[in-house]
Amino acid sequence: MAEKDILEKSLMLYADVFADCINTLVYDGRRLLDQGNTRPAPTETFYQGKERLHNQFCDASRYMVEEGRDIVQYLIENETELRRRQVLRKASYQGGAYRQQLESSSPVHAVVCIVMDWTGKSSRIPRSLHELLEEDGVPQEVLGQVDDVGLTVYHMNNLSAETRRKFTSDMGFVADYLNEGGFQGRSGQRILHPVALCRMMEALTGDTRFTERVTEFMQKERKGETVMMCEYINMLEARGEARGEARGMAKGEIKGETKLSLLLENLYGLNRDEEAKQAVLDIAVRARLYEEFHIASSVPSP
Repeated sequence: MAEKDILEKSLMLYADVFADCINTLVYDGRRLLDQGNTRPAPTETFYQGKERLHNQFCDASRYMVEEGRDIVQYLIENETELRRRQVLRKASYQGGAYRQQLESSSPVHAVVCIVMDWTGKSSRIPRSLHELLEEDGVPQEVLGQVDDVGLTVYHMNNLSAETRRKFTSDMGFVADYLNEGGFQGRSGQRILHPVALCRMMEALTGDTRFTERVTEFMQKERKGETVMMCEYINMLEARGEARGEARGMAKGEIKGETKLSLLLENLYGLNRDEEAKQAVLDIAVRARLYEEFHIASSVPSP
């Protein structure tokens, strides 16, 4: 599970992909972030447990910078299992990020945290701290004194076509595949991070076709060569056709063995041992006997 989590978030660690996710999901496609105005931010924060200090990690984090100053820290959490208390996880990440600013001499910056859900399942969880507290029986008169925390979740398997069109990075390939089952709408787009994309696709779908040419893509990356999505699509289709042919041949062999076994059983049962031997050695004899016993039409496909 840990390895799968790493593969799922590896693509998002690239600055252009991270910025694209924030621009598309948070800012409705407006290009507020890019590689030039962001820098890596810590993914680790600390909190005090009962007996000792604990650490916690979010999946990806970057600062938006203006004139050398950190304006916003964005946190992205990838989830393959939304939990009912997810809003508390968000609050802990934001709280840890603000806690680190407490004794700093730098101006305070904002902290924005979003959740990208990859489950493909609908999940009814509280979308705010107030909602969670209310469900657990906290009185309304008390809720009015509690600062609320909202939870924003983007279901990557259920994004509208309008939203998906706003992705400009490799994340657009992932979103299109999860929602449409293919990449055809982006066949003319260049893949900037082919290895990370392949590995993320396999982690999300379980389909090993996505990583069968990773070594080749790694070599292309080292040489600075361009990889286009149309090339990737052709590779996937070729792998699918090859597997289909292999499965067809295997089924044919199984069916042939089943027919021959049934024929021999009939022949030996009628003490026609000599014909049984001929059937094994001679295709013409075997075909004639199949017709005699109506075996060709009586054997179901495996």
